[in-house]
Amino acid sequence: MRSALFAFILAPLLAQAAPYPATSTSALTAPERGLYFLHKGFTLKTVGSNWIPVASSEDSILDTIRFASKDAPDDGSLSVRTDRIAKNVSLDLYTRKWMRDYPSYGFEVLATKQFALNGSPALIVDMLSRTKNKQIRQVVLKNEDKVAIMTCLDSKESFSKSLQQCNQIIKTFTWVAPEETTSIKK
Repeated sequence: MRSALFAFILAPLLAQAAPYPATSTSALTAPERGLYFLHKGFTLKTVGSNWIPVASSEDSILDTIRFASKDAPDDGSLSVRTDRIAKNVSLDLYTRKWMRDYPSYGFEVLATKQFALNGSPALIVDMLSRTKNKQIRQVVLKNEDKVAIMTCLDSKESFSKSLQQCNQIIKTFTWVAPEETTSIKK
């Protein structure tokens, strides 16, 4: 009787477990929970959004993560790219270097604004593409020697709708402290 009761209680719990850790059915890979990006040093959740990670090619998913709507993956998107910089380089100096090049690539910088997101310094850059009918918002965050560049992109007509989805995801961004290594004390 006890074993039947035990099996009755454990069966639903085991049915929810992933057959192998970190596989497609694991909580580690669920974008809603944000744990998928721990290896990159941050969490980013898609809870409340209908956007999911989408691979544009097999190689690109390693360097850049792209999110798009489950319903319309070819419409607006949010990409997240990480980079390493010197600890003493300010966020302003880092972004100013590449913002100078934007006009030569056909972008018009509309506005920039510094703010803090979940305790980290951040910068918003709003742009328009002069050659394509696209509007862009970049949010750049810095933590010690790492930066994350999140780019929201859509047509000018649909941008405000996509921006709502992007902002909902971006607001959940949090840097994760690296695991402290333990040493054996003698």
